[in-house]
Amino acid sequence: MNCKLLSLLALLVLALSGAQSASAAIKCWKNHEGVRECGDSVPPEFAQQESETKDKHGVTIGTQGRAKSMEELNAEQAATEQARLDAIEANKRAALDRALLDTFASEDDLVLARDGQIAHLESQIRLTEGHIEKLKKNLDQLIERAADVERRGEQPTAEMLSHVDNVRGQIAENEKFITTKRQEQGDIRTRFDADIARFRELKGVPAEAAVPAASSAAATQP
Repeated sequence: MNCKLLSLLALLVLALSGAQSASAAIKCWKNHEGVRECGDSVPPEFAQQESETKDKHGVTIGTQGRAKSMEELNAEQAATEQARLDAIEANKRAALDRALLDTFASEDDLVLARDGQIAHLESQIRLTEGHIEKLKKNLDQLIERAADVERRGEQPTAEMLSHVDNVRGQIAENEKFITTKRQEQGDIRTRFDADIARFRELKGVPAEAAVPAASSAAATQP
């Protein structure tokens, strides 16, 4: 019985000691003027600020960080989103680099591919230019016929005028087609210039080296 009683008394003393230690702990914070204050608990108006917990000897035994403002939380969220987008872009860039190296074994392959695409569009342009020349001759004939009718003192028929408008429309559409193909040629040059520069970078070729110009046939433009 004595041993049990002594054990209970020891546990009671430890519990009371812990309670006294807990009650002896104090909180310290700074008020609105920046003056340090301490007490049993942090006032509600300062609860969001940084604070310290000290024992009865004045030793810091814990800290409470300042709550982040809405602006800080928004900034962190924006930074996290930007990091996510940067990672996506980096993965995309890596995939494009792999595709570039897998598709072309050398810079010459890139140049040949570029010139081939430009030359293909150039052949379409030449064919269209030839078609435009035929349409213009047809238009001249239609206009001449309408003029003959007017010289006889008559009015050109609606069908004749419709033919004239139709041929003019075809000429405009074909000229628009040529403009589009010229733009596509420019886009191809721009894209391959970037691909060749990147290919050299990946292969460790000096950046100051000039990108090979397109062949004379492929580079032909009005």
